[in-house]
Amino acid sequence: MEIIRSNFKSNLHKVYQAIEEADFFAIDGEFSGISDGPSVTALTNGFDTPEERYQKLKKKERYIVISKVDEEERKRREQQKHAKEQEELNDAVGFSRVIHAIANSGKLVIGHNMLLDVMHTVHQFYCPLPADLNEFKEMTTCVFPRLLDTKLMASTQPFKDIINNTSLAELEKRLKETPFNPPKVESAEGFPSYDTASEQLHEAGYDAYITGLCFISMANYLGSFLSPPKSHVSARSKLIEPFFNKLFLMRVMDIPYLNLEGPDLQPKRDHVLHVTFPKEWKTSDLYQLFSAFGNIQISWIDDTSAFVSLSQPEQVPIAVNTSKYAESYRIQTYADYVGKKREEKQMKRKWTEDSWKEVEPKRLNTQCVSYGLQNHHYHANSLTATSTVGKRNLSPSRAEAGLEARVSGEISDTELEQTDPCAEPLSEGRKKAKKLKRMKKDLSPTGSISDSSAKLFEVPDTW
Repeated sequence: MEIIRSNFKSNLHKVYQAIEEADFFAIDGEFSGISDGPSVTALTNGFDTPEERYQKLKKKERYIVISKVDEEERKRREQQKHAKEQEELNDAVGFSRVIHAIANSGKLVIGHNMLLDVMHTVHQFYCPLPADLNEFKEMTTCVFPRLLDTKLMASTQPFKDIINNTSLAELEKRLKETPFNPPKVESAEGFPSYDTASEQLHEAGYDAYITGLCFISMANYLGSFLSPPKSHVSARSKLIEPFFNKLFLMRVMDIPYLNLEGPDLQPKRDHVLHVTFPKEWKTSDLYQLFSAFGNIQISWIDDTSAFVSLSQPEQVPIAVNTSKYAESYRIQTYADYVGKKREEKQMKRKWTEDSWKEVEPKRLNTQCVSYGLQNHHYHANSLTATSTVGKRNLSPSRAEAGLEARVSGEISDTELEQTDPCAEPLSEGRKKAKKLKRMKKDLSPTGSISDSSAKLFEVPDTW
């Protein structure tokens, strides 16, 4: 049965029932087609770190068109805009019930190359994406305690050697062949199924459907390694735990996935060079520049810079030396490039902090004197003064003591706000993150997984 806007409310109970009865969920949002600004391919390169990839995918660019209209037309457009926003809000609030029901079930959620799907879902139905990657990881695992990416699963042993193409359409075809055993799907009466013989690729529902079929085929294949072999492996089996909460990183050469449950892989990049050159240069110019070093891989950063990976790390010093006296281009090691970026970031942060230190004391003194006068006025007139949001304490000793207690875990953030009348309230993002963290503890037991996650992956030289 197809659930659309017109029949969503009347069939919501059926959706809840399906969530209750399901062993796992397969999702696909086709979000990559509606992202604002440059495409994912244009934004990313093969040597992004997980932090850089997250920041690039999080970034959106807006385009503004300015036109002159009369007063009547302006009012008409405003009414249209308001009506559209209200309609979108009602739809979002309605569908958020489904997302929350899936999250609260604690059941396995499956997708194919699903990082963008997860980011958009968290952003649209929970809270804005945090600036920090680690906060995003914590928030995501609170919302969806178990995620599995079939593209990563197909790219990893024991599937890597027998699956040549991990695009969803090709993967679905390959998993119908030996040694895999595709599941037989029977649809309930009144619920016509998708027909995989007539492909409907890049329709979100169809893609989610065949993603689920791919997962079942690969999970069942893992059962063949057991003694005695099992023909069916459930979504709760320990055999698939090594694939939990690892999201495939597209077009990153040596980091296969984003690890939601801990630190990301840190491959050695001692064979990688950072090259800057004139804007007129093309890929052929870079190949010619490094022609003496054999096979190379090029990942463009922008119009005037790129990463170049050599086949042998010992060739790196030779390549760097060739640019010492060059005027049109410059070559440096990846380590030097990262080190300089880190220094620039620290300098920028220090400059911001130093600038803030000059302004902050004046602002605090003015603000707190104003609050002091207000409170004195209230007490003088025998009025009950309510606490004012945004107060700051003039005494650094109390603030420092509260901070130390919070770090040591002796008092909560809420208690700290109460003890420090001039402390700023917690940001909405942090409050929601804490709420999601509490939610994780309350999830269904079926969604619980062991603290010590199974280890299957090691850092490859090139993925």
